[in-house]
Amino acid sequence: MNKITLFRWVTLFGYFGLIALIFIWNLWIEPRPAEQMSMTFLLQMGPLMFALRGLLHGKVYTHAWSMYLALLYFVIGIWFAGDESTRTYGIIFSIFSLDFFIGTVFYTRFQGKAEKLEQQTDAS
Repeated sequence: MNKITLFRWVTLFGYFGLIALIFIWNLWIEPRPAEQMSMTFLLQMGPLMFALRGLLHGKVYTHAWSMYLALLYFVIGIWFAGDESTRTYGIIFSIFSLDFFIGTVFYTRFQGKAEKLEQQTDAS
């Protein structure tokens, strides 16, 4: 497995881990009242949905701006980890967002270099 494929899988693992964790936490572990459920999912998962298509298609541009999204979720995870009642959720949330961030950083780096090299060989 090459570096590009590895970091693409690291990115997707962190991304889908965040989505699964948000669902599992809010539906089973610490369920919200029914009238708050849709707003909770919209606020917590809405920003992640903007990156879904580009991440699944391996687009470098989407991975690049998703780094900032991953950092936002890292901050949210640290915020949840600050409260004793949600500490476990916050720590796992932070780990998935850090995984998402690391994957996007290195995928963007290696895939960007590969595409640039491919363009140079095509121009020659």
